[in-house]
Amino acid sequence: MRHWLVLALVFGMTAPAWGQGGGNSLDRSFRVTWQSERDGALPWIEGRVFNGSPVRVTNVKVQIEGLDRDGHVMINRVAWALGDIRPGAETSFRVQPISGAVDYRMSVRSYDVVSRTEAP
Repeated sequence: MRHWLVLALVFGMTAPAWGQGGGNSLDRSFRVTWQSERDGALPWIEGRVFNGSPVRVTNVKVQIEGLDRDGHVMINRVAWALGDIRPGAETSFRVQPISGAVDYRMSVRSYDVVSRTEAP
């Protein structure tokens, strides 16, 4: 019996906190913005992800939908935002434009929660 108690305590203390986008109440806390850029001759889409949630997140995956002239999704692409994003902060991502897309729709697709509270 003591063996099971020790295992339960060990696993309970080492379990990481995490969350996935898609229905989570934190999803509404993220804001994705973007603009077209040129780096020499190459076009880029430079994006920013703002974390308005009360938690630090990492592994932020951004869903990018390339839209045609009628607003229909032509193709989906995924980009990773750089590093951890603490509450109230933002980070960036960079992708090549989708050929033929006239506009884009972007949102946070998934993320992992690093910590629920910030240390002072």
